[in-house]
Amino acid sequence: MELLDKNGLTEAEYLANYRPGDYERPSVTADVAVFRETSAGHDLLLIRRGGHPCLGKWALPGGFSEPGETVDEAAARELREETGLVHLSLTPVGFFSTPGRDKRAWTMSEGFAAVVPEDGPEPKAGDDARETAWFTVDSRWESGVLVIGFRGPERFEAKLIRDGSYAFSILDTGGLAFDHAHIIARAMGAMGLLQPEPVDYPTLNAQLASLVEGIPHGLANLSNAAALLWETLGGINWAGFYLMKGDRLVLGPFMGKTACIEIPLTKGVCGAAARTDTTQLVPDVHAFPGHIACDSASRSEIVVPLHTDGSVVGVLDIDSPLLHRFTEADKAGLEAFARILEKAI
Repeated sequence: MELLDKNGLTEAEYLANYRPGDYERPSVTADVAVFRETSAGHDLLLIRRGGHPCLGKWALPGGFSEPGETVDEAAARELREETGLVHLSLTPVGFFSTPGRDKRAWTMSEGFAAVVPEDGPEPKAGDDARETAWFTVDSRWESGVLVIGFRGPERFEAKLIRDGSYAFSILDTGGLAFDHAHIIARAMGAMGLLQPEPVDYPTLNAQLASLVEGIPHGLANLSNAAALLWETLGGINWAGFYLMKGDRLVLGPFMGKTACIEIPLTKGVCGAAARTDTTQLVPDVHAFPGHIACDSASRSEIVVPLHTDGSVVGVLDIDSPLLHRFTEADKAGLEAFARILEKAI
């Protein structure tokens, strides 16, 4: 027997009486953040809008989804029509539905991101795009405000604040169209390009002290310390320890991809930290003489020596896919972290 709803209707009867026009419906769009890898970081492709609204402003390539196509297909089509770029692997980065985000109507957008090599095809403006341009993008945090800088044919900054775990509210668009500053921030975060918020090191170090207090197992304490760093620090791709064995460092507990097993004291950032007994804060590992690339995605690194009875017994090593990820505040906080851990190994 066919099920009936509360009004006594079968599904066929319900559908026969359904009137889509009785309900206001949003338009659906797609917006695409295309990043280009460069030796200095990443560039972002923007178009200058050739029509209203936001005429003349810089924006992400994108547009309305047409009947009969998915939003993924709309993203690829709009990217082709406005920039000439094709066959890119598009990664969804979020759904954007803030009321009023588009002055024309109730509009919701799916955001996508893609990465192209530096020697890839050059985009060519078409359709609604008056021109295309690459902008070098970077990010930083200032008193709880995320600042995204754009350097290209023009220079400007967008400013946002956190509005939940993943969302942002825009304080200043910087001249970008619509809510594209928000989409760009989410895309940078999804692609590992967004500088993380500053770490609350007093709280982190208090957590470590509580974890290791009274625990007489050094390797277990190092393992928990690596896990704590992995869970707490944003924008990193490896966190762990190398321990002294004779004249070299040997891999200890860590979180992240598989790593180099042995490091001579004469090579790499870890070797330099152990050899000189000084913290190494490296904004660009590719500019560091003798850098050992255990993971080619790593761009910056910080290494803090660990001591027992005044002698170096190992190092704390943290890598990031971001340039300039670590600051002097990170250095001070992680050195304090290491001092607590030294008492537990």
